[in-house]
Amino acid sequence: MEAYQYECASRDIEELARVVSDLFPEQTRFVEQPAEDGAPTLSIQWVAMRFGATAKRISMEVRFAPAVLARYRATPPRARGRSFAVLRAYVEAMLGSLEEQYAKGEAVPREVTVELGDEFA
Repeated sequence: MEAYQYECASRDIEELARVVSDLFPEQTRFVEQPAEDGAPTLSIQWVAMRFGATAKRISMEVRFAPAVLARYRATPPRARGRSFAVLRAYVEAMLGSLEEQYAKGEAVPREVTVELGDEFA
């Protein structure tokens, strides 16, 4: 049994999910969903144990600007390393932000969003 759950219709969105999967605990779900504008988003759903005495279900939505996602998809697979690095950096920064909020005694939101624009592709 795989430690993570991938529910992505597009191979490239699943590939992006796998790039960041090791940043999350086992049993995390990675789900491709359409945003309001129809562009695919990557929804990451996990149970966070480190933000309090009880487990907390958190959802991170990674949104890709449609033109940026089109550029990414046009990039040859061997040349996608920069996009992977940008995605990881943004997801890591969001997780770090959540940890900082918790450390300051602030409430950690159950839903967060990461927007990826021109820096991604």
